[in-house]
Amino acid sequence: MTPKEKAKELFLKDFNLWIFANSNMAKQSALIAVDEIINCNKNKLGLTKFSKEYWIEVKQEIEKL
Repeated sequence: MTPKEKAKELFLKDFNLWIFANSNMAKQSALIAVDEIINCNKNKLGLTKFSKEYWIEVKQEIEKL
């Protein structure tokens, strides 16, 4: 799955949870989740360089939504 596809998937999952709220809340929620994944590397939970770059691209794609 490309970073753009993953970004849309995460956004839509959160959006469905916030169906009665605005899409900005879903976007912020998805960004928080991606930041947590990226920050796992700081805690030495094992993100590889490839996967960290992937999640950074996912975050960039979410920001474009």
